[in-house]
Amino acid sequence: MSSLASQLLVWFDLHGRTNLPWQATYSSPLGGQIGQKAKPNVYHIWLSEVMLQQTQVDTVIDYFNRFIHHFPTLNSLADASEDAVLTQWAGLGYYARARNLHKTAKIIMRDYQGNFPQIFEQVLALPGIGKSTAGAILALGFNQRQAILDGNVKRVLSRVYQLKGHYAQSSVLKELWRLAEYHTPGARTAHYTQAIMDLGATLCTRTQPRCSHCPISTMCGSYKNQTQAHYPEAKPKKLKPSRSIAMLIFTNDNKIHLQKRPNKGIWGGLWSFVECEDNVQSIEKSILQFDPLSEIAKHLPIFKHTFTHYHLHIHPIMINCYSTQAEFYPPDNLKFGVPKPVETLISQMTCSADN
Repeated sequence: MSSLASQLLVWFDLHGRTNLPWQATYSSPLGGQIGQKAKPNVYHIWLSEVMLQQTQVDTVIDYFNRFIHHFPTLNSLADASEDAVLTQWAGLGYYARARNLHKTAKIIMRDYQGNFPQIFEQVLALPGIGKSTAGAILALGFNQRQAILDGNVKRVLSRVYQLKGHYAQSSVLKELWRLAEYHTPGARTAHYTQAIMDLGATLCTRTQPRCSHCPISTMCGSYKNQTQAHYPEAKPKKLKPSRSIAMLIFTNDNKIHLQKRPNKGIWGGLWSFVECEDNVQSIEKSILQFDPLSEIAKHLPIFKHTFTHYHLHIHPIMINCYSTQAEFYPPDNLKFGVPKPVETLISQMTCSADN
């Protein structure tokens, strides 16, 4: 066991996080209690690891608890409809994660009799699971010696070794994986995995790291040279492009029209307003195609929604519609998931109606 691993385990025994909701429940993957020697609930571990991709722990906790309330077992997730799953995911973003969770649950029930596979290659082959997530599930769920390399681990190792370059570069990423695998111990792998994630999340933070409390500061090159702010090296910034759309809010008898989006692309599988390019010709054409008798009631203020790779400027337009062909839904009692900007607009409309 490396000195870094042994020091982290000593620290973890005193300061590690052990009360996160996905750590606190112990049962079989299908939900039945299996006694005092129960193993960690791998369904919960898998769900939390997927939710924690691109998302902070503080944000994930409420979503995790709500998701588990609706889908308490892997079996219940597999049996649910995609709309039901996306409804509980709505607002968490990166919706392909939710669709892949649903697909994976079905695969596990069909191909593995409801038991999460324990062979690395089989886990890696499941939808939405990459090398680090597969390692985390097997390390935390089964105490297998599998390395992980999430954002916290990348930051810790980059600072300890003062690695030059950003991990988007293949050579840097390859070296980080080598270091991650070298330091992962054969004993207490689950505790070590949680420990190095906890260190990055609570002490070796992106800004203002608490080095005076760090159990491995004596072996950290960045601490010795006071270069913590330089590592990991920043990715060269690119200007985010922008695009503009109009959201056409067709209303009929205090109800709104929503349509299910394609599974691919932004907000995949969620329900949203009719969209078109934000120019007079596209707006008029879209309204005419939907219902020739419709008329614009109000233009709402344009607002910006930012994705990872671009900014989206949204121009909401309220439209009185008299069509009897389209489906309309009560805005205060929706049964399916909607994107965050749509949720915001619906909330504003509901508040205005109440006032």
